[in-house]
Amino acid sequence: MTTSARTKPSLIRRGLTFVEVMIAASILAIAAMASLELLAASDATSLTARRQALAAIEGERALSTVADIVRKGGSIPSASAMSESLVGEALGGCTVRMTGTPAVVSFTIPSATPDGPPRVVDLSVVNLVVEILDPAGETLVEFERAVPAHSGGS
Repeated sequence: MTTSARTKPSLIRRGLTFVEVMIAASILAIAAMASLELLAASDATSLTARRQALAAIEGERALSTVADIVRKGGSIPSASAMSESLVGEALGGCTVRMTGTPAVVSFTIPSATPDGPPRVVDLSVVNLVVEILDPAGETLVEFERAVPAHSGGS
């Protein structure tokens, strides 16, 4: 065997072929795309969680504000007035929806003496409901609280 015959097979397998490089690059590209999809999905989930957390804080703030107004005998402010405070990246475009329904709640208080009749007390309340809606109109959070209605005293 001559020296040129011995070296020829080693010259053929000296490096990677173009096909092998393209297959490896394709596999890496698919893996990279899957990683980017996972990153995008986790970012969207993070934004949703952040939006709900901020909506919960703002909803509780709105409910407390409206409850104070109702306790003092005022009327429920407009939704647009309350929605103006919802700004920023997470809550931009969100709106507040508020309702107040008057109700009377009856309580029965047992007598302090064994022979005395129980006492029934009626309490006028306003059942407040505050919802924070996303730009698509879906409810992010909803809070409900019964607030004693203003009785005319100080």
